[in-house]
This record gives sequence, structure tokens and C-alpha cells, in this order.
Amino acid sequence: MSGIRRRALVVLLTHLLAAEAGLAAFLHLRDRLPTRLAIHFDGERADGFCDRTAFLVVALALPAALAAVFAALSALRRVPPAHRRGLAAIGSSLSGLFGYFLVATLCANADVTDAAAVRMPAWHVAAGLGAAAVTGGTGWLLGGGDAPPAHPGGPAGPVVRLPLADGESAVWTHVIGSRALPFTALGTLALAVPLGFLAGPLTAVVLIVIGLPLAALSRLRVTVDRRGLTLASTALPRPRLTIPTERILDASRRDIGAWRDFGGWGYRAVPGASGLVLRSGEALSVRLTTGGEFVVTVDDAATAAALLNTLAARARTAAGA
Repeated sequence: MSGIRRRALVVLLTHLLAAEAGLAAFLHLRDRLPTRLAIHFDGERADGFCDRTAFLVVALALPAALAAVFAALSALRRVPPAHRRGLAAIGSSLSGLFGYFLVATLCANADVTDAAAVRMPAWHVAAGLGAAAVTGGTGWLLGGGDAPPAHPGGPAGPVVRLPLADGESAVWTHVIGSRALPFTALGTLALAVPLGFLAGPLTAVVLIVIGLPLAALSRLRVTVDRRGLTLASTALPRPRLTIPTERILDASRRDIGAWRDFGGWGYRAVPGASGLVLRSGEALSVRLTTGGEFVVTVDDAATAAALLNTLAARARTAAGA
């Protein structure tokens, strides 16, 4: 069985088990359930209710809908192979979470005459997450993986060197950025203050922790010099990444698709390759001595690659001298 079919089958089976668990619990407890069931809780107290028929419909329909969505996503060929297995694991984890709370909600309602009196202790959250971890891990293990492509993106260009005289040095630098990230970062940080007052300081801290890295990644300077390839934020001292010339085999220009080859934007990693992908199109591709590839989407990548090849060759010559 192919990896695509296996992942879809795993997701479908885990959600089928969740629906069966809910149905079995309902049939077992049917005579002990009140006409109106408590289905939502604020803290431990019930604040949302529905009748038994509606509960049963949701218990069967929602797993079916989730199974269909995640089975399709985990099998979609446009999704990078490295991400299909993760989607299967996420879909399977939701089946464990939903299945647990189906059964726990029914058990909490059993032998209660007034649904408003139903309580759901906080420890059920930890138990539900534990069930999600088990089914998610099962989905990950059984989902397997696909053979990684030899190279993401289009074919690499020729390995070209920039001619430099003995003792001559050169530096190439270019600023890259994303049009969407600055607005996303600004919006996230702007929400930290009002939501901090309304929902508490923890919410503000979470938004700041999310917003600052987005701001740092919104504009980066890419530099090629005798030290190697360096990526650094133009706004903050960190993040900063340097690949020394000693770790570089060669460099070239290639075309990549952000979603097709790396599953999205930002700092990405797929089997055999990683890099900073802020858009689709022209990219600097660096083959490393470890056998991997690092890419960064940047204009004038051919010039950067040619200089990097020259400097890496110099470093190898100096190391062998």
C-alpha cells in the first residue's frame, strides 16, 4: 500500500473508532441520561446544552467530517511529502481528543436529573490531551513517509565562480523581505495590549512572543563574504545565521515554489533541504558538506552563488595548504 493511501486509511480508521466509542457509550448509558445533556462547560460548570438526538448526530457527523478533511489533506499531492505525515498525525490526534470528550461528556451526564448540575473536572483536559497524543502518535507511526525528492524546486543552475585576483576580496549583500509579515507582526503586537487587559497578562505575553519573531523575519540582510553566507535581521540582533565557507560544497541559482517545495513561507525544513523562503521564484541554493541543501529566496542569486563558490574554493585551498 502506498504512503498516501496508508495515511488516509489511518485517519479514517481513528475517526471511525472515535465515532464508535461515542455511539457505544451513548447506547450503554441511554437509559441513564437526562433528556437535555450538558455539552459545554465554563470551568467545571455546565453552560451549554442540547437534546440527546442532536448530541448523537454531532457525535457521528463531526468525526466523519474531520476524517474526510484530514484524509484528503494527508493524501493531497500538492502538499509536500514531509507535511503529509504530519497532517495525518494531527487528524488522528483530533480523533482521540474528540472521542475522549464524547465518552467523558456522556459519563458526566449519567444519572443526573438536571443537566445544569453536571460537572466536568479540569483533569479531563489532561486526559483528553493524553488520548490525543496516543492517537496522534499512532497516526504518525502508521502513516509512514514518502521517499523525499532528490531536490526541491527546479533544476539547479551551473556552478559558476566569480573571478577574483589573488588577495582581492569582495562582498555581496541584499535585503530580502515579505510584504505580509510586517503587517502580521504589527497586528499581533498591537493586539497584545488590549487583549492583555481583557484576557490577562499571559495572553499579552503569548502575542508578544509570536509577534517579535515575525517582526525579526520581516526584513533580513543576506550577505556573502569571506566568512560564508550570513542571514541577519535588519531590525534586531537576533535571529542571525551563518554558514561558514568550510561547510559549503558549491552554490547555484534555482527556482522554487514556496508552497509546492517547502509547504509554506518562513524558515522551512523538508527532507534533504532547509532554508528561508519568503516567496516563490529565484533562490540561492547552497550544497553543504553534510549532504543537505540550504536555500534562501533572494534576487540576483546567480551573482551571490558565483562569489560564494569562489570564496568556498579559496577556503578549501587554504585548509589544504
